[in-house]
Amino acid sequence: MLSSLKTLLFKRLLISLLISSIKIIGLILSTLYSVIASILILLKSTILVLRKNLAIKISTFIILLFIKGSLINFLRSNK
Repeated sequence: MLSSLKTLLFKRLLISLLISSIKIIGLILSTLYSVIASILILLKSTILVLRKNLAIKISTFIILLFIKGSLINFLRSNK
């Protein structure tokens, strides 16, 4: 009985550690994507040549959409 209780508590601890590490990885990735998006936006606004490049605009838009989606998922998971 006692060993099964310890096993159950250990499994719960492992699951909560796994969930926490996944959330931390998600936060790190969203921070990385926001840094990349900020750099792209700065490049787009400062260099005239990049302002006319459609690929840069599209990639910046996709990164911003990903950041928005990951932040919404993160906020929902904390409730």
